[in-house]
Amino acid sequence: MNKKLLSIAILGTITFSSLILPIAAEAETYTVKIEEAKETVNSNQNKIDAADQKINGLSAEKNKTQIQLEMINNTISTNKEKSQKLVGEIKLSQDEMGILKTEIESLEKKIEKRNEQLNKQARTVQTNGDTQNYIEFIIEAESLVDVIGRVDVISQMVTANKTLVEEQVQDQEMVVKKKIETEQTILQLNALAAQLEKTQSLLEKQLLEKEVVVSQLASEMSLAQEDKDAFLVQKVAAEQAVSEYTLAQADVEKAVQVAFEQQKQEEAKVVVEASTNKANETTERATVETVKVPTQSNSDGSSNQESDTSVSVTYPTVNTPAPTKKPTPVIKPAPIPTPSIGGGASLGSMQPAISKALATGNPYVWGGTSLSSGFDCSGFTQYVLGSVGISIPRVASAQYSSSAKVSNPKAGDLVFFSINGGIVDHVGIVTGGGGFVGSQSSTGVANTSYSSGWWSDKVVGFGRY
Repeated sequence: MNKKLLSIAILGTITFSSLILPIAAEAETYTVKIEEAKETVNSNQNKIDAADQKINGLSAEKNKTQIQLEMINNTISTNKEKSQKLVGEIKLSQDEMGILKTEIESLEKKIEKRNEQLNKQARTVQTNGDTQNYIEFIIEAESLVDVIGRVDVISQMVTANKTLVEEQVQDQEMVVKKKIETEQTILQLNALAAQLEKTQSLLEKQLLEKEVVVSQLASEMSLAQEDKDAFLVQKVAAEQAVSEYTLAQADVEKAVQVAFEQQKQEEAKVVVEASTNKANETTERATVETVKVPTQSNSDGSSNQESDTSVSVTYPTVNTPAPTKKPTPVIKPAPIPTPSIGGGASLGSMQPAISKALATGNPYVWGGTSLSSGFDCSGFTQYVLGSVGISIPRVASAQYSSSAKVSNPKAGDLVFFSINGGIVDHVGIVTGGGGFVGSQSSTGVANTSYSSGWWSDKVVGFGRY
């Protein structure tokens, strides 16, 4: 009997152990998942810290470049002022040159007249012998006073001719000098203008180079920010997984505890059942008792005698029903739902928001998220989908990660690009026929194509919300 009781107890223990052990194993599985999720959280936190450090470094470099840009702009402004002043001086010199040309023409006319007069006098001296005439003019004087007077007249005539020749020479020299001075002034001004123009061109080149650097830094900061946002999304998801796995593990542990309690109760019931069965077996035996029955006197008056007569008395069997065994409940955590691909938002419902952005000629603004100030690519898609009540992450990479991927996009789905062949860094809204609308740095909000042209080889995939 003890062996039977032991067998029942062992059987019950094995039965309940077969139910409890899988639950305990499931609890252990959740422990592993929790540790893995925590490692993911720590890994993403390290990546977020690295992204922050990179963003801070890029921001400092961008600020430094911005200061250099301001200095170049100030120098360009100063040079423009100098150039304008120089242009005025060149114009003034050109005006002076014009005046000088007029004066030179006048002097040349005077010189020409003097040349004619001098030539005429020279011919007169050659043909008429004016020198002899001068002598005769003196000899014919009637008195000494007349001689002195005539000599004075001749002296004045000679002096006048000499003065005429000297003026002629001076005027010719003055013409040459003014021409040289004016030409030198204009040459100097032109050389200075050329130098300023060269400097201006160099500064504008430097300005363009710095603007390219700023643009590259802004792009790198945008990518780093998108990386950080993606890591944040992954970190939040891992933290949520830790929370869900912890709750699930608590449910499983609770189920294990409940199962153990039920096992104890069932083991106690088994012991009671075994005892009851033993009692039943005892009562099932036929019980025989010996009863002495007195012998009564006969009719003939003979005396009564006692005799022992054995009488078998059978007691009714009492059957106690065995308790009903209840199955052990197993508590399992509810599975985490996975998103299913539905119809997605329609382009028609988004069209009012898109039309507003197109009508206002909304410019590309890095980090922009509003119709009034401008959009970047992911700010535009977030704005448009938000207008129809759909909330999506802020940056392109996170929008790609959280979207339901589709291979046959329809109008209203998102198209994602990778310009540098790495992380997703651009996004637009599919408009149909291989086209999309998005906020590009070169055009602002505009319609373009992803099936041909510049964007065709940069498509990563399509997503639906």
